[in-house]
This record gives sequence, structure tokens and C-alpha cells, in this order.
Amino acid sequence: MDALIAALAVLLAAGVATLLITGVVDLGPQAVPTPPPSETSTPTPEPVPSVLPAASSRPVPGEVDVADALAPALAAGALGGRVGVSVVNLRTGVAALGIGPDSLVPASTLKVLTAAAALDVLGEDHIFTTRVVRGRVPGDVLLVGGGDPTLTAADPPAPRATRLASLAEAAAAALRASGTTAVRLLVDDTLFTGPAVDPDWRPTYLSSGAVGPVSALAVDGGRTRPDTDHRTADPALAAAATFAGLLAEHGVDVTSEPVRGETPSGATEIATVDSAPLADIVEHVLAVSDNDGAEVLARHVARRAGMPATSEAIGPAIVRALTGLGIDVSGLTVFDGSGLARGSAVPPRVLTATLTAAASPAHPHLRPVLTGLPVAGFTGTLDDRFDSSAAADGVGVVRAKTGTLAGVASLAGIVVARDGTTYAFAVMADEVVNSLAARSALDDVAAALARCGCAAPGPNF
Repeated sequence: MDALIAALAVLLAAGVATLLITGVVDLGPQAVPTPPPSETSTPTPEPVPSVLPAASSRPVPGEVDVADALAPALAAGALGGRVGVSVVNLRTGVAALGIGPDSLVPASTLKVLTAAAALDVLGEDHIFTTRVVRGRVPGDVLLVGGGDPTLTAADPPAPRATRLASLAEAAAAALRASGTTAVRLLVDDTLFTGPAVDPDWRPTYLSSGAVGPVSALAVDGGRTRPDTDHRTADPALAAAATFAGLLAEHGVDVTSEPVRGETPSGATEIATVDSAPLADIVEHVLAVSDNDGAEVLARHVARRAGMPATSEAIGPAIVRALTGLGIDVSGLTVFDGSGLARGSAVPPRVLTATLTAAASPAHPHLRPVLTGLPVAGFTGTLDDRFDSSAAADGVGVVRAKTGTLAGVASLAGIVVARDGTTYAFAVMADEVVNSLAARSALDDVAAALARCGCAAPGPNF
């Protein structure tokens, strides 16, 4: 663990020095968080930095303990009456602070658990494949969903997104080569089962565009256009209609409206398109708080666990995966993969235990859980935060997953304090009145930890 944390600290120092001194690093377009009920999810991946930020100086050992350092910021009235905190020293693995209720509503910090579970059961190199195959009847072809959460119709697509047009081009070329220029198009989205809309979600989440119906075949998260959050009621049929138009552009006409069909056993494959590796997808989901992507990944976790790929099976599957990583899951209740379900309850220590596992040399496949975390003041859902004088010390040195619902605010991630100690932390509040004020208060807490010279005297690495 010492060697890993030391290596991270070296990378942090170099990376943030470049950001802050030269100002020449292009972080690309960033997603900006919106007010509750949920954080905005974006349809396609974007690049995120792959190193952690740097401590400002070291060492300043033994100044105060973590509880004293965070007490003033944790006393902020904006955090409301229920606040839970967990802080773990990543060098020693010892809890530095644990206070508050046993479990709280996590909001989007739940995505940390979903991401770790997906990486563990599927593997960081796992890819999702969308296929076109021949049907039982001559002239029938099927578009078969493989649960790729990054499939897009955007032109040009975002980096690391899966381009539906590439699949259409390859399929049309193969069909024309076989003498076929007209087909009937069917769609198979049966990889996932059960209700497409999680019954634990509030109806306003769909009408506001915070999330769409979950499908094994969806283009741009089921959006009617890549640049909008307006969703279609049936993502699979909408994807097939888009695909039909793309086939026509490449010389293959679709003779009727697409309908659902069943893929024949041993169907002849016409064309396929693969997603980016799961590690890249996880980084995107965490960086921009992609609700749609998290829900798709959670259904894959359930399916790999031998359970139905339903919203009902998501919770038990994620809990099982975390248990397999050696994490104490007592008090953990999971109802979805994105954190939109208010019935979910997460102990702050489960979040820090998951982050600690991701930093451990024993679990290198979990590293995208850390590299996907937004950087305070620079990337993803933290790009416009930490902008007050009280939170300024957190800019560039805090890396964390945000969580926001009406009445709920949370922040969980890692920080290198000014004495050089690396901490995993989680701060959760689920009785807040003003969510924007609560988010600012959370930033202050993380910045206070960044300022902390709280480690025992002596070198940390």
C-alpha cells in the first residue's frame, strides 16, 4: 500500500503542477451539475484526467486530529440535522473519523459502489457488443442489443463512444455484398428484463430527463436527440428506427417500421460494433454522473451474478459483489445503480471501504473507480465547485463523486492533505433544506481535510 500511495502522490504533484502553473492542459468540455432532483447525465463519454491531484506541501505532522480539523466545517447549518462522515487513512487503512447515522440516502455517490461492482464482476477490459444478425425469414435482419451504455448517433461522436453509424455502414456493406438491398428490420432487446422504469424512482425523474427507461439497446441514453434530455418511451424501437435511416444512407432500404423479434439460435452474424473497455466507461459514468450508464452497468452486474437483469435484482447483486471484495456491507441497502432511488441507504464507511479497496494493490482492476472521480475545480461534476475562499484549498487536490437530490447532498472521494497523507472520505447529509448551500458546505469540509496536517509525526511514505 505504501508504494502505491507514494506513486500516486508523485503523479499528483506533477499533474497538478502542470495544471496550475502552466495552464496549458486541455481538459475538454465539462459537464456542469444542475439543481436537484438529480445531477445531469450526459449521453456519451468524454476524456477525464487519469491521475490524482497533488498535496500543496508536506510534511506538517501532528497539528490537530481529523475530527478537530473538520469540526467547524461540519457544523455548517446548511448540512441539516443528519450528517454522516467517514475518513480513512489510505496509508494505514485505519479509520481517522466516523460519526453520524449508520446509513443515509446516498444520491449519486452510490455510483461508486456500482462502478466497483461492475469492474469486479465483469473485468476492466470487458466490452459490450451490438450485433446485426439474419432472421429466420429470408430478408429479415435483427439489431441485437448488448447493453452498451455508450451507443450514440451523434456525429461526430464523443471520444470513446460507440458509433451506431459504424455498425450500419458495416452491415449495409455485408448485405449489399450478398445481393441484399432491402430488408425487414427487427430488434431484440431481451438481454435485460423486467420493468424498464425502476419502480423506486419518482415519476419526475423521467419527465425531467434525469434518466430514461433502461434498455439493452438504447442510443444516446434513449434521448430523442443527442443534444437533449427529452427521452423516448421505447429506446429499443427508437434505436432501430435510427439504424434503419442509417442503413438507407448506405444503400439498404428498410421496407417497414421496425418491430420486435427473437434472435434465432445460431443466427448468422452480419456485423458487430464493440464498446470501449469497461474501465473507460466507468470513468465516464463517474466523471459526469451518468444515471443511464450506471443503471445499465448495474443490470450487467445482476446478470453476471446469475440473477435476472432487472431493477429488483440490482441491489442484491451489488451487495454480493462488494461482499466478495471483503467490504463490510452491514447497514447497506441498494435499490438502483444510479442513486436516484430514495430507498437506498449507505453507511459512509461502505463508501470509504470501497474507495480503499480501489486504492489497494490487491485490486488493481478497481483503479478506474479512482481515476474516474472528478477533480475539484477542473472536471466533470466538480468543474464549477470549490469556488469559495473557504473551499479554495480543495481545488485540484480533492477528487470526489458528487451526490445531489432534493434534500440530499453527499461527496465521497480521496484527497492528499498538506502533510502528504492520502485519505478516503465520505460526507453525507440527507436532511438539507437548500441543496446548493449544502453542496458548498460539503466542499468546505473536503477543503478542510485537504488543509489538514493531521497525521502522526514522521514520514508518511
